[in-house]
Amino acid sequence: MVAKERIQRLFDAAEIQVSASTLDESAPLAQQGLDSLDMANLLFQIEQACKSTIAPEESARLRTLGDITGYIERAQSAGAWHE
Repeated sequence: MVAKERIQRLFDAAEIQVSASTLDESAPLAQQGLDSLDMANLLFQIEQACKSTIAPEESARLRTLGDITGYIERAQSAGAWHE
């Protein structure tokens, strides 16, 4: 399970002005105050932590906090998370 502190660190690094702890995990982030620049910055921070590029098809599926948490958990399981 990905700790909320880890998600918040990614939000902070992406300079997203929304607290991750206040978000609904199943609702699209775009409906919770994150714009396309926020999403691009967040995906960049995830790529930095994974030291790899997220394929465009995969990034298109990362729309909710739950999607992002699942992606990070898969990266951790694969040993690809270097934060």
